[in-house]
Amino acid sequence: MIVDGLLEMLQSQGADTLILQPSSPPVLSRAGERRALSMPGLGPEMLAEILAEFTNDADRAVLEREGSLETQHETGSGLEFAVAVKPAGSSYQLVFRSNRAPAIRAETASAAVEPPRLTLAPSVKLEPRAVLATPAASPPPTLDELATSTSVGGDPTIDGLLERGLLERASDVLISHGRSPHLRIGGDLVEIGGAEVSSDQLRAYFGVQWPRIAPALAASGSADFAIELGSGPNAPRFRVNLFRQIGGLAAAFRPIRRELPTLEELGLGAELHALTAFRHGLVLMTGPTGSGKSTTLVALLERVNQTQPKHIITIEDPIEYVYPPGRALVHQRELGVHVDSFSAGLRAALRECPDMILVGEMRDRETVAAALTAAETGHLVLSTLHCSDASSAVNRIIDVFPEHRQTQVREQLAASLRAVVTQSLIPGIHAPRRVAAYELMRVNTPVAAKIRDGRGHQLRSEIQKGRSDGMIPLELTLARLVRERRLSEEVARRTAHDPRLFDEHLRKR
Repeated sequence: MIVDGLLEMLQSQGADTLILQPSSPPVLSRAGERRALSMPGLGPEMLAEILAEFTNDADRAVLEREGSLETQHETGSGLEFAVAVKPAGSSYQLVFRSNRAPAIRAETASAAVEPPRLTLAPSVKLEPRAVLATPAASPPPTLDELATSTSVGGDPTIDGLLERGLLERASDVLISHGRSPHLRIGGDLVEIGGAEVSSDQLRAYFGVQWPRIAPALAASGSADFAIELGSGPNAPRFRVNLFRQIGGLAAAFRPIRRELPTLEELGLGAELHALTAFRHGLVLMTGPTGSGKSTTLVALLERVNQTQPKHIITIEDPIEYVYPPGRALVHQRELGVHVDSFSAGLRAALRECPDMILVGEMRDRETVAAALTAAETGHLVLSTLHCSDASSAVNRIIDVFPEHRQTQVREQLAASLRAVVTQSLIPGIHAPRRVAAYELMRVNTPVAAKIRDGRGHQLRSEIQKGRSDGMIPLELTLARLVRERRLSEEVARRTAHDPRLFDEHLRKR
């Protein structure tokens, strides 16, 4: 929800009131002192969409009849606000006041604001939790609590671009030296107006953390890390990739949800929870970049965290979501901070008695070999691969090894692989939102035989034949999305591997 993102920002900035009005940027107020966010003004359409997010039919009837409305709103993270809606020209003024704040008068505001501050928090120290019983409910730990993090001065231009990305629900904010900024919204790249950002601004933005970032940038041409915009438990977080390119520095900022998602919230089937029920083996989440692979794995692990007494070790680059205390014991390790590489983290994990290991990405031969070893020695390993389907996932794993080892690797993979999920995000009916479609291959006897014999090109036919073994072809999930009116038939048919199979599943309404 747009409004929840703004209200989380309010909390992170220590304000108690949020004022939204047409043709003006959002305004934060603290004890009557008002500060406007450095982002474009809100149009009537955006205000109407925000209004629809927290009102129901009865509320809108009262608003139409009486011309104003007073109601309550609770965000997804449990923050409570009193809301006042009043006419403002042809639109409305919306005032959200924290229920924990003293009452103040809502006024029109236009003052410029001091930019929010940025906290870079890549170094996360997670101490072991000794008790596996379900604890009393408590908010997830913040990176400020878990790590020694450094605050640096924000740049009003960059702050404003990140805030606009949050407001417009962009999946990425792209900033390049000497170029106009871009947002990725609903899969489309949108150029936005505003001042250009220089390489010097990007360097200065990360302040005293630059000495840590610079070596990685010099060695590989890019650096991955996570930042917080503001401070406090509700500060918006971003995953950042800073990289060199022909014109200078550029950065891709990806917003990270503060609340850990569930499969239901992601629009995925609950049958995927069965993937964490294996006692050992390898489970792969595949798909193109930006398809939500890592987020789906987070949803699976958080379900385990809250329901089972397991020891989970994650090896990530960088740490994005921080798991709250649950029944499980979760240790999160970040590349470049707690461990040198995925393969080194995997080898160390074998001596740390985990039940489950999350590997952020299978990038190289050493990581693949270590993951296969862990899967063969009694651990459940979950990881991601950038590829288009189960067949290409199998081929990529085997092809990273020299030819003289590939027969042995096929045997290992056939014995240890448990499932492959291929996920993609495609444009839904309600633009710019995208919906998740997926395919699930479980490794049964015929699938294992084809992996062992090098007949990966035949795996798709096994997925179509394996419904009794829990396999789910892509065409089935596409038909389900069409029936739920979340996806158009045209887009679904264009996405399907086999349009005729899609039509067959769609007829089984």
